[in-house]
Amino acid sequence: MPASKHLDRHREIVGVLIDEGFDSALDFLGLRKFAPFTGIVPERRAKSEPVPVRLRHTLERLGPTFVKIGQAASTRGDVVPEPVVEELRKLQDRVAPFPTGEARAMIESELGGPISAFFETFEEEPFASASLGQVYGATLDGADAPEDDTTPDRHGTRVIVKVQRPGVRDVVDTDLGILMTQARFVATHAELPGNYDILEIADEFASALRTELDYMNEARNAERLGMIFAEDETVAFPEVYWDLTTGKVLTLERLDGIPFNRTDLIDVAELDRPELARRGLNCYLEQIFVHGFYHADPHPGNLLALPDGRVAFTDFGRCGTISRIGRDQLADLLLAIIDDDVGLAVDTLVTAAGSPGDMDVTALEREVSRLITKYYNKPLKDVRIGELITEVLDLVRVHHLVLPSELAMLLATLVVLEGLGSLLDPDFNFVETATPFARKITSERLEPSALARSVSHAVRRFARLAVDLPESLARFARRAGQGEFRVAVKPTGFEPLIKRFEEATNRLAFALVVAAFVVGLSIMLASTPLPTGFVWFARFFWAAAIIVGS
Repeated sequence: MPASKHLDRHREIVGVLIDEGFDSALDFLGLRKFAPFTGIVPERRAKSEPVPVRLRHTLERLGPTFVKIGQAASTRGDVVPEPVVEELRKLQDRVAPFPTGEARAMIESELGGPISAFFETFEEEPFASASLGQVYGATLDGADAPEDDTTPDRHGTRVIVKVQRPGVRDVVDTDLGILMTQARFVATHAELPGNYDILEIADEFASALRTELDYMNEARNAERLGMIFAEDETVAFPEVYWDLTTGKVLTLERLDGIPFNRTDLIDVAELDRPELARRGLNCYLEQIFVHGFYHADPHPGNLLALPDGRVAFTDFGRCGTISRIGRDQLADLLLAIIDDDVGLAVDTLVTAAGSPGDMDVTALEREVSRLITKYYNKPLKDVRIGELITEVLDLVRVHHLVLPSELAMLLATLVVLEGLGSLLDPDFNFVETATPFARKITSERLEPSALARSVSHAVRRFARLAVDLPESLARFARRAGQGEFRVAVKPTGFEPLIKRFEEATNRLAFALVVAAFVVGLSIMLASTPLPTGFVWFARFFWAAAIIVGS
């Protein structure tokens, strides 16, 4: 039984699941013991609503942790079916604001002094409120700035101050503890298809959420992207005020612009929407393909059109990294589909998924060939990256492959980016914009210096293998000689034969029991003087046994 502080939360979760019609999930998740025997919530949601919609409502009702988990799940199209992914993308991270007095107390506690010591003005009403925190406008006082002759006077500088919701860390810790406990239960008691590691997936969600709770991490993300694009005059990233930033308070330069989803205001400001789309998407593609570090929350409200035509980025709580291998795989997959290379597409998917041994490669090749035929020879302007990625992820899920989380999250980000570009410019084509970046990645791998590095790495790995091989073989021989190895065989495709064998075995066992019964009664009746009533009783069952056995 969980600790008492978790018990009420368990019961609350179970109540919401029952209310939303997910009773059957209680046994799967190991939560049945927390279900009430009576008094089921009367306001039960009609089951006529589709399951994805009810799932979204469930997560929203369960609070910030589950909303964040749902948002993270919406990036895993390789694990979660597309209708569910589409619905989870609608999860809203907006809640009623908490009192400004609590926000001020949090700031003063974190910064170590009264608000007036750090800010000349501080707005009383937040202009954004989310499940983890809320955002205020302020201006800097400047008197408490770090003593540095090279630092310009910042008195009166407009900033935003992001304040963490009081007590939210305790709530999240409780929920994540429950999440991991139930993930362990599912991993132990449920037969999951394919190669899904439910514990690893749950741990990734938990780690990402804990990272988002640390505002120092968000500040580092903002600063890193700002430094990368410091010389790019088409985009803008806010300055971080480190002396006014802690794990629970974040102070950034305020960039006033029009959110990308307010196209009406962008038109009123007479800004060039196609150019905004091009600048924003080019910046994203450079983040991904060149730097391997990107803003992973590209919904329209997080990108702003500045009056001078630059694109400003905000909200850096979720940033993704993509390794060189991941970038190569993304480029190979995109170009394989465009260039009708079935072999490369299949090899890329299999390699990315870790080459699971029980995969039907022939079936995968057939499905990939069908997919490529659909897109081959299409003009790039007619290829929709969102539709393409969705179909690829469907293939991955059907064949029970699991992509690395970095690649899965990146593919989900690309889908959102295409929608972002199309929102600003209906004629915007993401594939035409992304293909040059992908081809550059592949061509760079063929340059002499890149080939030399690859050969050098291969030689080092081979040399290390050659050095370690004798000891590895000796260790293997010792363990084999001591009987430490076990071989497990998991046959597949024999289910009908096994079923027939079980039926035959059951019938044989039943026949043996009946035969023994007949023989035993025959002996008793033949050689033992018994009362007349018992004899007729025995004869009845003797005849019944003969009839059943026949």
